[in-house]
Amino acid sequence: MMQYEPYLLVNRLVVTKNTRHVYDETFTEGVNIIRGKNSSGKSTISDFLFYGLGGDLSKWKNEAKSCDYVYLEVNLSGKIFTLKREVKETGRRGMDIFGDEFEVANAAPNSGWLRYPYNATEKESFYQAIFKELGIPYSKSDDKGSITMHQLLRMMYVDQMTSPDRLFKFDRFDSPNKRKAIGELLIGLSDFSLYEKRVEFQRASAVLDSKVKEIKTIHQFLGGSIKTLEEVDKEIEEKEQAIEAVEKSVDEVATSLPTGDSEAEAIIVQELVQKIYDLRSERTELLNKSSSTTFEINDSLLFINSLISRLKALSETQNTISALSDIAFNHCPACQVELVKKETGCCVCGCEASQEESDIDPTFKVRKEIEFQVAESKKLIKIKEKRLAELEIKIKQIATELKLNEQEFESLKKPQKSINHDLRRKLKEIGGLRNQIIELNASKVNYGKLHGLYGERAKTQERVTELDRDIKLSEAKIENEIRRKKSVLSEITLDLIRADKDHEEIFVKGNKIEFDFGEDRVTIDDRALFSASSMVYLKNAFRLALLKASCLDPNYLYPRFLLMDNIEDKGMEESRSQLFQNEIIRLSNSLNVKHQVIFTTSMIDPELNNSDYCVGKYYDDQNKTLKFK
Repeated sequence: MMQYEPYLLVNRLVVTKNTRHVYDETFTEGVNIIRGKNSSGKSTISDFLFYGLGGDLSKWKNEAKSCDYVYLEVNLSGKIFTLKREVKETGRRGMDIFGDEFEVANAAPNSGWLRYPYNATEKESFYQAIFKELGIPYSKSDDKGSITMHQLLRMMYVDQMTSPDRLFKFDRFDSPNKRKAIGELLIGLSDFSLYEKRVEFQRASAVLDSKVKEIKTIHQFLGGSIKTLEEVDKEIEEKEQAIEAVEKSVDEVATSLPTGDSEAEAIIVQELVQKIYDLRSERTELLNKSSSTTFEINDSLLFINSLISRLKALSETQNTISALSDIAFNHCPACQVELVKKETGCCVCGCEASQEESDIDPTFKVRKEIEFQVAESKKLIKIKEKRLAELEIKIKQIATELKLNEQEFESLKKPQKSINHDLRRKLKEIGGLRNQIIELNASKVNYGKLHGLYGERAKTQERVTELDRDIKLSEAKIENEIRRKKSVLSEITLDLIRADKDHEEIFVKGNKIEFDFGEDRVTIDDRALFSASSMVYLKNAFRLALLKASCLDPNYLYPRFLLMDNIEDKGMEESRSQLFQNEIIRLSNSLNVKHQVIFTTSMIDPELNNSDYCVGKYYDDQNKTLKFK
């Protein structure tokens, strides 16, 4: 069977309470049916599957919320992982991931698991880790506009609580733009670069708005006069020259007084000497910090390059292992003796390797640790670069303040002058100039921050403009592709609903199905409202059509997985439910691409009951899904 990536398969679901397995069933490729009477716990299992895959669920049924953990052994685009989440009503829980089958993961110590948070803060989120393994693009920050695993599952899980006229599973924090982005991503309308640009455009636009607001705030504080740091330094230099000129004229016009240092003057001199010493020490310390920070930045850049090289080497190693595993040896690689050809298994030793073993990625944990180190190192570099810019401004301020104090010290060392009106005016002028220098020196922080913001704003504006242009060009290029994909989805959905001949006339006579991800609706010949059971049928048919389309088109980013809870919801007749069950089987059997459908029903077709499609036993009041006893 062919495989289009990304694809997601659930191999096993285990739910525990006090370390005891209260549910433990395996699933297969293709169709999986969970059947039983109403209120036997089928929806609870659907919720556990949704939650275990990364869905956000905070309201649990009483039986479910008494459980402790959900374990899912999954196949993510050919690699086996075990996912683990704690059952809590608070919602937005993190996830533990282990790079092997459930049995191996369950026996492993806690140190063997990798812990991921729900949100991407200082560490990669679990949805980012899952997307990376599936091969689905994602935002590297947990921006509000990012598409998470929860958001994708809203189109892959048909639950009972959402209104039947809605395409997506209900979500409190929903918006038309978000739904449109999810839909376009899943059907492959947005390629990796376009999706990344859209996410970056949203983030850059928000940053640009923030920079503009910050600049306005500083403008209000500084007033109308905006200067560059160079202009501030030039003003300080001019005022220092003016002070020197005035002091020179003071020396020329003033007459010396008899010498005789007062005790007060000695104290002032002593304080100045101490202050000059402190300022010089502080300047030396800041210069050392600046040199050290520069060295750390360069060292971190070299470290990141080495980590990236290691990631590349790991990828090449995995590719080499995969390539070598397909080589058939005619002679023993150890002793060169000609080998007897074996019908099955390894051509050298004859051992049979299971498909599950070949799907396990031994480099997963190492790769994740290295990727985390790269992300952390990049964050630290940004922090250090900001610190370095602040140090440079501080060093300049200290240099100016030091020069003022040294000038004052030199002035005090000179003989005292007799004071007359002209001299008093000149001394006042010197004092005024020194105060202006102090104010200018203090303003460097705000001016430095302002001009830094100017540069960031210009750079961000340039990127926003560039992204906006690229996105519009890309969207224009895929316009025809949008129409083609919508036409294919419409035809597949029509084919599915036409099988339901005896209930809704428009299902048979309808000519065109249209859908709008942003508006969250699907229509037949512009009609959106039918009986409740017919809307359920149409909604399920569209979701099934989406699965089939993804198995026909390798460009889809839909993970070829569908979970449907109680397909006969909203009063559907038994015969109608069983008809749709067989349509699911028919469609699945027609596909030659790896996929999975899991659905629950309380009206199982007798011919399907106890077949290989069924998962577990038939559930009823005496045999519920969760076994607490």
